[in-house]
Amino acid sequence: RAIAQDPNAPEGLREKAVFWLGQQKSPENAAFLRSMFDKLAGSAEGSSGESIAKKILFSLSQMRGEGNDKWLMDVAANPRYTVETRKQAIFGAGQAGVTTADLAALYPKVTDRELKGQLIWVLSEKRDPAAVDRLIQIAKTDPDREMRKKAIFWLGQSNDPRAKDVLLEIINSPR
Repeated sequence: RAIAQDPNAPEGLREKAVFWLGQQKSPENAAFLRSMFDKLAGSAEGSSGESIAKKILFSLSQMRGEGNDKWLMDVAANPRYTVETRKQAIFGAGQAGVTTADLAALYPKVTDRELKGQLIWVLSEKRDPAAVDRLIQIAKTDPDREMRKKAIFWLGQSNDPRAKDVLLEIINSPR
C-alpha cells in the first residue's frame, strides 16, 4: 500500500503494487484502492496519476464483490472524470459482472458518444437476452444514427436468433 500511494516511487512499481492489491480480495484492499483512486482523480500527478487510476479501475474490476461493481458504475456516470476514465470504468463494470439492467440504465444518462459507444460494446459482450433487447431498442430508436449503426453492427455479431430478424426488419423498412 505504501508503494502504491507513493508519488515518488517509479510508476511501473506503483502499478504493480496496485495490481497485486487487486489480486488479494478483501474489503480493506477494495476500500484502499477506491480511496486511492479518489485522491488520484483530484491530484496534480498528471499522466502518471491517470495511468495508476486506470490500473486501479482494472484491479477493482477483477476483485468481484466488495461493492466494486456499483462503485465502477458510479465512476462511469460521473462527468467529473475524463471520458477515457469513464470508458475504462464501463469496461471494468462489465468485467465485474454488473447487470445488463444497470448498464442499460446508464445509457440514457450519458451524453458523450464515446461513452454510449462503449456501453453498446459492453452490452454486446454480455451475451444475454436482455442485452440483445437493449441493443435492438438502440438500433431501432436511438436518435443518433452513429449509435444505431454501432448497435446494428453488434447485433450482426450476435448468435441470438432475434438479431437476424431485427436486422432483416431494419434492412427492409422503408426509410
